[in-house]
Amino acid sequence: MSRKHLCLAILALSVAISFAAPARAEKRVALLVGNNAYENIPRLQTAVNDARAVGTVLRKLGFSVISVENQSRRAMSEAMLAFDKAVEPGDTALFFFAGHGFEIQGQNYLLPTDLPEVREGQEELVRDSAIPAGRIIDRLQSRGARTVVLVLDACRNNPFERPGGRGLKGSGGLAAMTPAEGVFIMFSAGAKQTALDRLSSTERASNSVFTRNLILRLAEKDLTLVQIAKRLQVEVRQLAASVGRDQTPAYYDQVVGEIVLNSSGQPTPADRPTPQTAALLSDVDKRAAEAVPAPPIDPAIAELDALAAAKSWSELRDHLTKVRPTARDAHWASLAEQAAIGELTPLATSAHPFAGRLAALEHYATSFPVLNDNPKFLVLRTSIGLSAFGDCLEQAYAVDCRRQLESFVRTTPKNAGTVRVDLARDAARLVGRKLNRSAAAPFFAIAIEAPAEANAAVCADPDLAVAVIAALGRPPDWDEAKAAGALTEACWNTLSTAVVAQVARENGDSYYLGNACPILLQRDALTGLRAARCQEIKSRQAK
Repeated sequence: MSRKHLCLAILALSVAISFAAPARAEKRVALLVGNNAYENIPRLQTAVNDARAVGTVLRKLGFSVISVENQSRRAMSEAMLAFDKAVEPGDTALFFFAGHGFEIQGQNYLLPTDLPEVREGQEELVRDSAIPAGRIIDRLQSRGARTVVLVLDACRNNPFERPGGRGLKGSGGLAAMTPAEGVFIMFSAGAKQTALDRLSSTERASNSVFTRNLILRLAEKDLTLVQIAKRLQVEVRQLAASVGRDQTPAYYDQVVGEIVLNSSGQPTPADRPTPQTAALLSDVDKRAAEAVPAPPIDPAIAELDALAAAKSWSELRDHLTKVRPTARDAHWASLAEQAAIGELTPLATSAHPFAGRLAALEHYATSFPVLNDNPKFLVLRTSIGLSAFGDCLEQAYAVDCRRQLESFVRTTPKNAGTVRVDLARDAARLVGRKLNRSAAAPFFAIAIEAPAEANAAVCADPDLAVAVIAALGRPPDWDEAKAAGALTEACWNTLSTAVVAQVARENGDSYYLGNACPILLQRDALTGLRAARCQEIKSRQAK
């Protein structure tokens, strides 16, 4: 969109806002960005059409819409400034982005079309040239928006891949986000997954697999945001599976109450449950709700609902533990989730002693075992835990903190999939930075224990080789050395070059040679003097 057209769009939006009915307490505004025409990374086919299609639906739902296409970094900034000015306290603000996105160390970035060419080791160039997704939320909340909806159809393949592996490393997917209160986030694919632009190169669909379903659900009457997200998970997953791909949209909900964008204005009869009731249940309590008939209404539940509505989280937590076991149904589990997220979220950036933060997490985990399978709780647990242990490692008893952190990672349920893997990798980077590089190896080893579909990114982690080389230089009975040996075997294709090259740099009978040589000889990875040197060391070890 040219600057002239953007100015006209801003003027039209300003006029629409100024003539809004005085009695209306809030308005709805949206910014839609569709980027196809990338200059230095692969172009996309449907992103512009995706933004246009979503804009058409939102206008019918009463949104004042700014829609821009193929935006440079400066143009995206100008569009965001226009959006900022349109948002007023109490508004509902929706931001939709279709285009390339990229994750760097747990932060998500939206890529403009003029992003410069980026190669291995140039992550900072992406940071400086792209738009941080979290910053968009911060800006809208600073404007006083009551509800912020962020929809990112930006989880496509890694746009920086290069022949020969010299491109910027990354999974191509986005990292999970823990939103602030009043924010609802929807991804076109799960954390670390990649999303389909089209089902095949011959398909003529004008919209991505995610957006073609999104616009249908937005047009459907009386669906809450959670119901829309749940339906999209089923529909997109089925479409992706039809071509042998795994894509399940993710959502992160920190909105209190239910948000309906397309209301019919007709109340739902109290004696007739809606067809979407099951979609409202959290993933962790669905099995319980389907297996056990709804119990008679317990008067105590009304009190719990009142505490939740008042955001009295600690009081709600205490009352939940007093509910008799036979009354702990799906609704009870949902209230436990609300209490945990409401009370614990501030601890992610708290200055409280690390031990207190960890104790608060442990109290919820033991008092409400159902939360140990809850994705929202697990993501929040990760954020709080890493923050707390980061403070711990900077204090006097760093080794003890490392052991506690390892226990913290290992007690994350193995069925948590990428949550456990991502926690282990983040913990590895944390101790590698704050303690020493070799200490990271046991954490990478935990990550590699996950099923192949969950740990695929571990071997490609840019910090792995440094940790393994350092850990192989530790005494062989140390956990670091044992973990490094297991990682070398599991990630041989990506680590072999670095492990072999280090042999020539070692002097005498170093711990490194004693740990690495048996592996290298078994794999026949050495020749000449290196092979002879390792064979001699192996012979001495056998005596």
